[in-house]
Amino acid sequence: MSVPYGASRTAATLPATLVAALESLLGPDAVLADADAVEAVTRTCVPVRELASAVVYPSTAEQVQAVLRLASEAGVPVWPVSTGRNWGYGERSACYPGGITLLLERMTRIWHVDETLGYAIVEPGVTYKQLNDHLKQSRSRLWADCAGSTQFASVIGNALDKGRGLTPMADHFGALCGMDVALPDGTLMETGGGEAGNNTVRHLYKWGVGPYLDGLFAQSNLGVVVRAGIWLMPAPAVFDFAAFEYTAGPERLGPFIDDLRELVMQRAIRAHPHLANDFAMMCILSQYPHEALQGRRHLSEAATAAWRRQHGVAAWTFGCGLYGSREEVRYQKRMMRRVLSRYGRVQFIGAAIRDDWFGAIVRWAAPRANRLLGKSPEFTKVMLPAINLFRGIPTDDFVRQAYFKSHRVKPERDIDPARDGCGFVWIGPVVPFTGEHVLKALALTRPIFERHEFDFFVEVIIESARTVIVLVGVFYERHDAADAERARRWYDDARETYRAHGYPPYRATSMSTAEALTGNPPLCDFLGTIKRALDPSGTLAPGRYGVGVPPDRA
Repeated sequence: MSVPYGASRTAATLPATLVAALESLLGPDAVLADADAVEAVTRTCVPVRELASAVVYPSTAEQVQAVLRLASEAGVPVWPVSTGRNWGYGERSACYPGGITLLLERMTRIWHVDETLGYAIVEPGVTYKQLNDHLKQSRSRLWADCAGSTQFASVIGNALDKGRGLTPMADHFGALCGMDVALPDGTLMETGGGEAGNNTVRHLYKWGVGPYLDGLFAQSNLGVVVRAGIWLMPAPAVFDFAAFEYTAGPERLGPFIDDLRELVMQRAIRAHPHLANDFAMMCILSQYPHEALQGRRHLSEAATAAWRRQHGVAAWTFGCGLYGSREEVRYQKRMMRRVLSRYGRVQFIGAAIRDDWFGAIVRWAAPRANRLLGKSPEFTKVMLPAINLFRGIPTDDFVRQAYFKSHRVKPERDIDPARDGCGFVWIGPVVPFTGEHVLKALALTRPIFERHEFDFFVEVIIESARTVIVLVGVFYERHDAADAERARRWYDDARETYRAHGYPPYRATSMSTAEALTGNPPLCDFLGTIKRALDPSGTLAPGRYGVGVPPDRA
């Protein structure tokens, strides 16, 4: 049974012999078994949580293997987590109570960066910041794509949960190639086909020999990925940035989406931008105007419009990187200007690759341009980190939005929404990239927000030339049991609505993961057969993404 944040429950304790064995293996500073310490480390932003019995911090693949063996012998489930910065999806919380949380954040080795073939080999504790810093310090010609959430998210962890970035390398799981996996019995397996320990292309050729296995370990409980190859992109000869604001009426949104798809199809847009509605932009720029509620639980249309005008925010906005040779970037600009100007305002910010030049250009030009366009200083402040995301440079500027409703001000540094009591939850249905389907998804979504009295937050994320992710979310008061329950009902309503209309989410939260495959029994049975063969005692994350049975439901 899940624990609402307004309630409390004591987590089951591990056998003393198991705790002693873990401390002997990892060292006393790498095992947390005190209930208060475990609670502090495993806080989550979602409306319900599960309390683990212990948290362990392995530093090597061999230690991960040994933990799995000890847990299997003791009959204790293990929930693996890379760094747990997947805020709004469940963080470090399992889908069952008790057990061991296997936190891999101390596995931070960058084994290799290949400048010629454009890839790195990293461990699951390597963050976007660490990898980007390594590339910059070594004067690499390569960029690593990053998520827009936080610079301290795990490169491997985000990829395995099918997270998205913004550059042409935005498909993070698609960029993984060749894994070392600790199986539930502690065996270490190499994917990639070929001879173990003697395969020169395991991080270069995705498909290997025989069945393709890497996909079995995405959103999975079949093994713990302890090392993997990640493809990187060479810095382009020219980088530019486009900022677009949609000013046409709602009746033209469908044709705009279709034209946007064609720009992506024709590679006139090579990045993967997020088309954000006005409320999503305001979360970034401002604090929530509680005084404008006037007794309501969410802002009226008039209050939202007044708030939007204060900062000069359009109904829909996106930023976009441009990449390639001088001729290629000229083509991208020409096509974007020709098409997007039918629906609003598009601006290009010329940029040199060198960081010092680029930052100086943006810091000089942006305030002047934005003043002319009626933008607030807050709008200008986020431009440089927004542009940098499209250059593979991670930031914490945008996760600060998590504080906009629950805190008086957003922190400038040391940002951890789960630790700091922020409440929010996401769901992102995958939708065909057509105006018809996107408008249908938006039409399904808005009434859900109205029914549960939340402000309408939506971003349409370009996943590919064929699909988009309609990312929606709510912010709530995490320590108010009634408000947490309202957020949970919103999530359940949204999930069921999208399921009924054939729009599956691209990832699950800890609240819904155990039911992720209930609508596809043959697939669930197939994966269950593999799970029982690999993990007959159900040690590794039982119930994750619908595979196996969580301990509290057995």
